[in-house]
Amino acid sequence: MAKQTNDIEALDWVVRVGDPAFDDWGAFQAWLEADPDRAARYHALSADVDDMVGLVPPDANPAPIGFAASNGRRRRGRWLSGALAASLALTIGYAALRQDADPYVVETATGSIRTIALADGSSVTLGGATRLTLDRADPRVATLDRGQAMFEIRHDARDPFEVSVGDRKLIDVGTAFDVKRTGDVTRVVVSEGAVDVGAGSRLIRLVAGQGLVARDGVAAPASSKIDVSSVGAWRSGTLAYAGAPIGEVAGDLSRSLGLRVTANRSVATRPFYGAIVVADIRRDPSRMAVLLDLDAKRHGDAWMLTAKP
Repeated sequence: MAKQTNDIEALDWVVRVGDPAFDDWGAFQAWLEADPDRAARYHALSADVDDMVGLVPPDANPAPIGFAASNGRRRRGRWLSGALAASLALTIGYAALRQDADPYVVETATGSIRTIALADGSSVTLGGATRLTLDRADPRVATLDRGQAMFEIRHDARDPFEVSVGDRKLIDVGTAFDVKRTGDVTRVVVSEGAVDVGAGSRLIRLVAGQGLVARDGVAAPASSKIDVSSVGAWRSGTLAYAGAPIGEVAGDLSRSLGLRVTANRSVATRPFYGAIVVADIRRDPSRMAVLLDLDAKRHGDAWMLTAKP
């Protein structure tokens, strides 16, 4: 019974938030934060409810309620009757009725860059060794499994673009943003517009010039403003950093060069500030040592970054 009550409350918020005139964001945020399970229920219902509309017989005398679901192809400005909304809230096992998605995976090799044009007019550029899952049935959703991608989104306030990465969901607010996923760490930087970053009941809004570093379960917005011109600079062959750990830089070099570059534990957490032109390192990998102020030792086809002797 408690789960059913939670679904009724969540669906009520789905309908209310979908109203173009909705402006009670403070109450909505308070409702989310009162129970860590509410955000999951809200997003699950908002994702699935539109699929179920076609499975419920239409009301002969509908009382219109403005509605726009909050996820991809399911946000199409439907008009639902109060009776239909109630029946959806009371439906048990609603997830089983969800229309099947049509996912497909795009992967890049190390040392390569690929740009994908999406059906909605948005585009995504993938760095080397990146894996991105898209959905032919919904061009407004994506999952970054690993690697780095620059998203340039055609904004639609009624149909926000959503990117899942680790335990986070990124929701565009008129946006160009860069996302990197390494192990259980996610980095997000915004160059245009804004992005809402959510995990559980917490939402963090990043605007142009802001970034966030999140290890699964914990997130910390960057303390300093980011030069927006450096966001996505890797697409043109320049890796720019403002305090990133050497271990992360080594991973980026590996993906960009097609070489295995690792950092010794003694230097892996050391911050690096500066820019690296990938073409220069590709011609002479030993130049990493000078640029990073470290020692770079070659072992077969791999390179190890260590402290200077």
